[in-house]
Amino acid sequence: MDLSLSNGTIDPVLQADLYHRFFDEKLYVEEMNFDGVMLNSHHSTPFCMGGGPMNVEAGILARITQKLKIVLLGNVLPIWDDPLFLVEELGMIDVLSRGRLVAGWVRGTGRESVSHNAQSPYNWERFQEAHEFIVKAWTTPGPFRWESNHFQYRYVNPWVRPTPPIAVQQGGLFAFRGPDLYVNPYAGTVVRPLSGVSRAARRGAGGGGARAREGRP
Repeated sequence: MDLSLSNGTIDPVLQADLYHRFFDEKLYVEEMNFDGVMLNSHHSTPFCMGGGPMNVEAGILARITQKLKIVLLGNVLPIWDDPLFLVEELGMIDVLSRGRLVAGWVRGTGRESVSHNAQSPYNWERFQEAHEFIVKAWTTPGPFRWESNHFQYRYVNPWVRPTPPIAVQQGGLFAFRGPDLYVNPYAGTVVRPLSGVSRAARRGAGGGGARAREGRP
């Protein structure tokens, strides 16, 4: 039903009031000593007003909160034509928050593929390649070159060096990987350091990741 609902019904005044209310609620959550908040992303739909601007929300929270973990579940990797933007955006948010970001990747639903004109048959390939690229950009000193089936960069040298934990969806569950090893009792998954994300994600998928040819320019 919501796919046929026009955005002409939006009341921008009410929308602004709701955005302010949502941020006030998250400040109260921090005051009540909760560990963190989770932001969700769906696109072109009235039931998730933070879909496209989820990273904007995270940037605001990075500045106005002091202790809350900011969990993103998550950025829809297959619809990003330039994941280097994510490298820089999320890197800045993690640094600005002084290490409180948890970056999360999802494959998205049909509405994301339709609204962003993304080719559904390549969804999993693009997810793997973007994931591999982002992890490398965050963990490997640049500059370096990246060539894969869907993403090509002659020069990668982002001036942010974050180390956020990454949540990767595997078999309907999210595997949270951070600085420490522990079991997530809700998803039944194990946490590993960022350096192990790439290999673990491939194992969970039962296949190979991006077969990239990398080298310095």
